[in-house]
Amino acid sequence: MPDAPAQDQPPEKVLISPRYLAASLPTTHHHFLDVFAEETGWSAHTDNSSLLVTSPCRRVTIRHDQMAVGQGPHLVISVRSDEDAAERWRTSVRGAMPVEFVSTLLGTLAAELEADPDHVVYGIGAEPGLFELLVDIDAWDQFDAFGLSGFISRDGQAAVIGRPPDSSAPPIHGDASIAWHVAASPDDLGHLWDISFTQQAPEFLMHAVVAKTLDPRPILRSTAFPFPNAVVPLVNIQHVPSPRPPAARPSPAEPARNPEPKRAPKTR
Repeated sequence: MPDAPAQDQPPEKVLISPRYLAASLPTTHHHFLDVFAEETGWSAHTDNSSLLVTSPCRRVTIRHDQMAVGQGPHLVISVRSDEDAAERWRTSVRGAMPVEFVSTLLGTLAAELEADPDHVVYGIGAEPGLFELLVDIDAWDQFDAFGLSGFISRDGQAAVIGRPPDSSAPPIHGDASIAWHVAASPDDLGHLWDISFTQQAPEFLMHAVVAKTLDPRPILRSTAFPFPNAVVPLVNIQHVPSPRPPAARPSPAEPARNPEPKRAPKTR
């Protein structure tokens, strides 16, 4: 799966594990956001290197800025009580986050905004009780120390980090408003991707991304999506056999023939 899809070969399906290293290029994020806007009916505006997508209620904006890649968050969700109000909460993506995680993030946001916009903006509404996270104890360790809590993968390459407002830990990315942070940083590459949620971001949105990260199953993806070459040695990529075409059926004008004549059963 090279950085650019092969033009002379049809796309295949592959399984990639661990899923938190199934990196996707920021250009793929841009393409997905463009498709998201078209399918949801959100307005889209392109300006030089950036794509701005705005919800019909004008209270949620999603900006993708290609010029920010490698320097800061290139995909930022901002939520306000109205179009001209101050930002209430923010979610920011840096680096090569798996596009499946981006899909979960935006799909969950759009669905809940349509169902209950005040729940998204203000946190008002029927929030479920305790969220249930299925954690594979053979793959993830829980931690609670130095003002931070969460999970770290056994291979040390990914982490889910919570930082409460009164934490003594240094602010994440120097921003004290960030309450949750999910990141992948392989030893051989350093920072690969991360996503941050500020304190007033709804728990259901954070939970959707965390659950996607902790899921032990590999990601099923088409090779039509570009994949960074640098990550290939760090993941297991298993090709999924293409489904066999259905067996040919005999023409109605010609009845099927048995390969061998019927024989009477043997008797003793």
